[in-house]
Amino acid sequence: MSLAIILDKSTFQSLGHNELIQLHRYYLINVTPLLVSEILGDLSKEEVENKKLPKDIVIGLANKIFPSRTYVNANYKKLLEISLTGSQVEFSNRPFLEATKSINTGTKQGLVFEETEEEKSIRRWKDGQFNSIDEVISWFWRTQSKDEDVVEVFKSKMAQFSEIKLEKKSGDNSENLKALRDSLFNELQKPENQKRYLALIIDYFDLDYNLAAEIFHRWESENHTSLEEFSPYAFFCLSIVAMYYVGINNHLFSERKTNLLDLEYLFYTPCCKVFSTNDKFLISLFNLINPKDVYFITSSSLKDDLNKFHQHQITSGEINDRPPDKETDTFRIWDKVFDLKLSDFMKAHPKSQEQLRAEFEEVLKAAESGEQGSFNGEPDFVTKTTYMRPTDPCVCGSGKQLKDCCLLKGQ
Repeated sequence: MSLAIILDKSTFQSLGHNELIQLHRYYLINVTPLLVSEILGDLSKEEVENKKLPKDIVIGLANKIFPSRTYVNANYKKLLEISLTGSQVEFSNRPFLEATKSINTGTKQGLVFEETEEEKSIRRWKDGQFNSIDEVISWFWRTQSKDEDVVEVFKSKMAQFSEIKLEKKSGDNSENLKALRDSLFNELQKPENQKRYLALIIDYFDLDYNLAAEIFHRWESENHTSLEEFSPYAFFCLSIVAMYYVGINNHLFSERKTNLLDLEYLFYTPCCKVFSTNDKFLISLFNLINPKDVYFITSSSLKDDLNKFHQHQITSGEINDRPPDKETDTFRIWDKVFDLKLSDFMKAHPKSQEQLRAEFEEVLKAAESGEQGSFNGEPDFVTKTTYMRPTDPCVCGSGKQLKDCCLLKGQ
């Protein structure tokens, strides 16, 4: 058991090696493409005397992304596309990856995932290997984040929400924002505006023209009248950007250019169970939008939890399969999701190593069979190609390097 978690860059940077070991033990790490871009963006920072070179900063951050139990999510624009075309309705609070192939052997059906381009790049960066494309992308990223016109362009695109104003402000900004949120969602639900908002989504997120035609054809042919029912994910993304606009239009959010980049972290929250940041802006917007079935934990609370788990491992010598300290936010979230007492009561007899190995071999055989074919429903198995170096932290969670742990033991 584990929970998918998304960290923004500030949270990710704040965690030390021992904390990351514990993080990977109790969470699946969903690395957003935004985090990958922000890491590479550091490559084009100006060099500062007596400070780490930009290249070394990127190498250090890349090495904090452990390959085990880590997944790079598909880009949010891909999620928008498949949601708007009706291919996928919800994302089940887990990382969404694009399968390389679908397997149907007749008795087993599953999905095979290969290493993504982002994962290949991260592997290169760990070893200090950067190419000219990396440098161009990094420069473009930092230039884009400093674009003086970006906020004005955003405001012009979202101007149709400019009439949403507070009739009477209270002294509490959070209460003011909640009142604005309620007004916004009343506006977003108006039947006469649904098709206009669909057009706004396509324009704001710069979706392909041909795809737009397909989306509108689906809207018309299926006689939709509610954008939220037509594409829950697209409606969710629109609510995020519209809420930010309404906030700045009422002088309750700042017009800091980086806010528009940070919004993207929230686009990925349907693909996680836990979201963590210490950014006050993101926390405020997260609470207003309230992503479905997603828990929030501050960076500081998460860091405290992970330190407690590390100390417990040192003193007890145990590697636990669940958070060992009940007085932590991580344990409380686990308990809410898994109902740990009930899980203990219903716990099946553990399978032998021989059974597990046999099942594993059967899955690998099916995945490598080459018998591609579509199927309906949930897969029987999923395989994901991951490359590990001998110096990477061992998959068992001991904190040792792979070469000194399970690789040495031949496991």
